[in-house]
Amino acid sequence: MKIQTAGTPRVMRNLNEFLILDRMIAGGPQSRAELSRYTGLSKPTVSSAIAHLLERGLVRETGSAGNVQGRKATLVEFNPKCFYIIGAELGGSRLRMALADMSGQICHYKQLPMPEDSLTESAFQECLVQNIEGLLVDSGLSWEKISAAVFGIPGVVDPADGVVSELVAPLQGREAALRMANLAQLFPVPVMTENDVNLAALAEYASSGLAASGSLLYFSIGEGTGGGLIIHGEIYRGLGGGAGELANLMLSAGRLEDVLSVDGFLKLAARMVREHHGDAEHVLSAPGVTAEFILDEVRRGEPLALMIIEAYCGLLAEALGSICTVMAPDTVVLGGGLGSHGDVLLHRLEAKLDGLQRRPRLSASGHRDKDVVLGAVQVAVQSAFRHMRNHRNNISL
Repeated sequence: MKIQTAGTPRVMRNLNEFLILDRMIAGGPQSRAELSRYTGLSKPTVSSAIAHLLERGLVRETGSAGNVQGRKATLVEFNPKCFYIIGAELGGSRLRMALADMSGQICHYKQLPMPEDSLTESAFQECLVQNIEGLLVDSGLSWEKISAAVFGIPGVVDPADGVVSELVAPLQGREAALRMANLAQLFPVPVMTENDVNLAALAEYASSGLAASGSLLYFSIGEGTGGGLIIHGEIYRGLGGGAGELANLMLSAGRLEDVLSVDGFLKLAARMVREHHGDAEHVLSAPGVTAEFILDEVRRGEPLALMIIEAYCGLLAEALGSICTVMAPDTVVLGGGLGSHGDVLLHRLEAKLDGLQRRPRLSASGHRDKDVVLGAVQVAVQSAFRHMRNHRNNISL
């Protein structure tokens, strides 16, 4: 293949087009005259580049400028529908998937049961591919329109090589299948993997309004526990991706995950029911009582449920006090199936953490079960833009 040099007309046209495109991505709708002033390119060069970008669907015309005199200029903006990305959460029991445009706007969302743990590795991977391709079919899109895919993994993901370890129980044994290099072979687009709680933390940081210098700890409490730490807008992964693995911290009542997870919460409730009611029938001792039911009883003011939540929040405050003493984050966001019930937890935690010297702002996730997917979408969009810029700099066209 003939190698083109930096001065050839085609390469110069590509550089000019991406210079204009970068400006529109960063600056929003602009007129051709504004783009000429900003880039230093002549008006005919800008007009020619815009015509080519319009033809390729990378930009679109959108209304008129607000100039007072003369003919109103037509504004041009980056077209976020030129390509799409996929963000997915490979949860212990659920596969959550989203298709989003290049602005991060979710166009289609789907939630399905995870493939059965009895499947062979190849059958598991095939099922995963079928589900992702089903998302595309539902959206009326083909792989040619997809720029990147990011998968949230419920385990430690080594940032150096994408190796997965310490998966949650339902997925244990799938470490090889979920390694980034192996997932990348399944899909015809650039693929990235990240710890699921890290992605959830990134989603919360993006919507928190924190200054760029701020820090945020996302504390996920559900079937398992985990933490994601954002510092200066970036995920802090630690050695081998192990930052935020809080499950093995020891509290006065035992291992953190054993005490604070949904299972730990239910065991605490069962023990307190026995202590206060013995064998007598009680609404909280009925078969199949769930954490959500107990929390609803708290909201209704049931006395024993109130005692249970106070005891649980005491343990949660003990954990947060230790974590915040070490990490000192500006903000702590509670998430996960149990942690996201801020109306029940937050005011109790505020009271119990009152003596903490550096007390963070506490909040609960506003995204519920979409936190991980939203973080994956955010990372995928960034990856897609990097790919576009790398293409711009590739002069061997």
